[in-house]
Amino acid sequence: MARVLHVGPCDSPGGMATVMQTLASHPPIGWEAELLASHVVGSPWAKWRTYRRARKELIRRCRSTSERPEVVHIHTAADWSWWRKSRMIRFCQQASIPVIVHIHSGKFARWVGTKHSRRSKSIAALLSHPQTQGVSLNETWRETFRAIIGETLAINNPIDPRIQLFEGQREENHLLIMGRADPTKGHAFAQKLGIHLKQGLPNLKLTLTGEDHADEPWIHAEGWVSHERRQHLMETCSLLLVPSAFEGQPLVMLEALAFGLPVCVSDQIQDIPSTVRSARYEDLEDWSQQVLNVLKSPPSSEELYEASLPFLTENVQGKWKEVYESF
Repeated sequence: MARVLHVGPCDSPGGMATVMQTLASHPPIGWEAELLASHVVGSPWAKWRTYRRARKELIRRCRSTSERPEVVHIHTAADWSWWRKSRMIRFCQQASIPVIVHIHSGKFARWVGTKHSRRSKSIAALLSHPQTQGVSLNETWRETFRAIIGETLAINNPIDPRIQLFEGQREENHLLIMGRADPTKGHAFAQKLGIHLKQGLPNLKLTLTGEDHADEPWIHAEGWVSHERRQHLMETCSLLLVPSAFEGQPLVMLEALAFGLPVCVSDQIQDIPSTVRSARYEDLEDWSQQVLNVLKSPPSSEELYEASLPFLTENVQGKWKEVYESF
């Protein structure tokens, strides 16, 4: 059976890890998959040690007659994530092993700059190798990347097949934001929005995951939560907020749809399903209006689930099979 090795932050909290784990747990027919962690939450020194160990292990496996993968699937963001992964990509190319470069970051294009930048030319050259295939998260990003780093394939993020449509009663006026404690994720704006809405909705609640501090008693900051708690929040809250400054394709948005949970996102997020509401980035009045509209008249859970169907793992597997077997 053919083997694909996924390399990236599979043991770190976040959507990229969830994507890696889902793809590795449900590989295409005829393939088996393994994970190799290249990142750890901790100090810069701990991160560097983890990367060095991962690179060493990648080299060992690629030189092994029994463990050599048919394809190496590298998951990357921008900035230092890219520079670390680029060394791994070059090694795979030198070892004549096909490599997938799966770009997850919503700020990747902004970080790359124009097609004339040194960074753009360097990345484009790396991706132009005959045994290398770049992958973007949707058609919008594919078009964006085409102009600066060349052609990529667009393949959607997969939704964990364990997620099931929830058809029970949801709590009234309970807002939710999920994601790591990063300023770009919009936790601070979500709290500001909640305080603004509380004036007209006295029973409003706001739950934040990834963040462990809140100034109001009705704002619950829960830090990083377990899978079971995450599922409970997706099944009981009224509306998911994704007020991010940028995203590639928010997995939490897709998962919410599969749970039947309404979603409102920042207009900085591109190529969203038609059932997802969009509000202008950090525009308090526009966000307030959009949230009130959804709370007053939410879409049906069946309609939301229907919008998640293209992202189900079973509908994504076939595309990866084609890519893996195209080399």
